[in-house]
Amino acid sequence: MRAYLAGLMDGDLEQVVRYQTTSGEARENPLWQLLAQVINHGTQHRSEAALRLTQLGHSPGDLDFIIYLRREGAG
Repeated sequence: MRAYLAGLMDGDLEQVVRYQTTSGEARENPLWQLLAQVINHGTQHRSEAALRLTQLGHSPGDLDFIIYLRREGAG
């Protein structure tokens, strides 16, 4: 993913990507919207898993991106 993103130019983000949903419906969106969706979708799954773990008494701890960067020495 990093190599793919690093190879993109600003203009590439406006390119329209055409695809089919799992139900076969034709869709299209600019690439930037699809990349933002990847992030949002992953965030949703992490928050749902964190909630369930917390409910079971096993909180995953802090999931903040800034905290992660600081722990990794990148922030």
